[in-house]
Amino acid sequence: MAEIAGVVAFRGSAMQRIRKYWLLITTYFKPSPVRGTPEVAPAKVISKVAPAAEQDEHGEFYFRHTILDQLGRYFVILKRMKRGDKEAYDLYSQLGAYILPERTGKGYECDVLEPRWLELRPSFGMVLHGSRSLQVKVDKEKKFYVPFAVYFNKYRSDRAPTTVQPVNSGDVYCCTVYWDTFHGSRDGGVPTEFALNVSPSGEVHILKILENKNITIRGKKGKGKGSTFTIPQRRWGVPEFFEGWAKEHGEDVRPFLASIFIETANAQITAANSMIKVKAYKGRLAAIFSVNVLRTPYFFKDRDLCVNVRGKKKKIFHIVRTHIRKTGSVVRTHFRGMREFNWNGYKIRITVPGWHHVNTHDLDIGATDGEYVEDIKDYMDMAVLGKTLSGLEEDSVGGFRR
Repeated sequence: MAEIAGVVAFRGSAMQRIRKYWLLITTYFKPSPVRGTPEVAPAKVISKVAPAAEQDEHGEFYFRHTILDQLGRYFVILKRMKRGDKEAYDLYSQLGAYILPERTGKGYECDVLEPRWLELRPSFGMVLHGSRSLQVKVDKEKKFYVPFAVYFNKYRSDRAPTTVQPVNSGDVYCCTVYWDTFHGSRDGGVPTEFALNVSPSGEVHILKILENKNITIRGKKGKGKGSTFTIPQRRWGVPEFFEGWAKEHGEDVRPFLASIFIETANAQITAANSMIKVKAYKGRLAAIFSVNVLRTPYFFKDRDLCVNVRGKKKKIFHIVRTHIRKTGSVVRTHFRGMREFNWNGYKIRITVPGWHHVNTHDLDIGATDGEYVEDIKDYMDMAVLGKTLSGLEEDSVGGFRR
């Protein structure tokens, strides 16, 4: 896309300054219950998964070949993000971003934010749309840039960038559409940002951004006739790139951008609401995706062999539904099986957020723009934040069971 080149300068704006979190994350979460406290009530019996013919993967992957296709694309894009958007790379390379299954039916809701998302109003979120259809488009058009990922960060209303239109209520978010391609000579993708306000009632309003542009002037008189020079021009409004992109889709820019954010937020919360969280590692890089808990034996059946002390293959992590033994005793719903193993070249770790560890996607504090950092004693940049949150998961902080 020719217009992408025009937004490269936007990456150097104040909105791309290092974001600092003003609250120590480890003090935000509640500790695990002490031994002896009552356990949670037994869950209801879970119904069987619908037949494959009826499945439209919504947040959770149903077939393993679809995630294997997308994992390869994800790690290519994430590695290139180190040059394209270092801050996003510092966070999501450690914490992982959600890979979404390609929808075969209707997409995610793009008009209204899901109630669960509005209740949480998360600090951040990222989803990757690295689907097969996008891959075909990139292969066909070669150097064509496509929006592979969309991610957002929440700001404290009084600590948002000064280049963003101030608001009196609600939450301020900066949303990034990340463009990239597998072709061409560039070493990284291009992030394009817009700002928005989520009102207390859940409405999404696109905010104006202060942009600096250089206007070229050609001399018409005197000795400087014919020569050119530039003068800076400041402009409040929606970035021109997005106006052009919305026009290509035949839509007004504000509702167009609002729908992109809403769809991203709803897709992220849908994936995060899955019972289990699958984290895949390739070296030091991490990805996350969701799988229906009843499908884990099928999904990871080709994992690397791991046997128990009796020489039998260890069972994969699964849920045991509530049932009654022949003796008449009741067995409550619980989890069993191996949670860490190697699978198709990836190191896999399966957890139940809120059970094995705190759900890091429930974090709802706002970030602080870099120009306010001097006023803050305790803060974290994106790299430290990613390391801290990832450490909470690995150390089983805030969970009922380790």
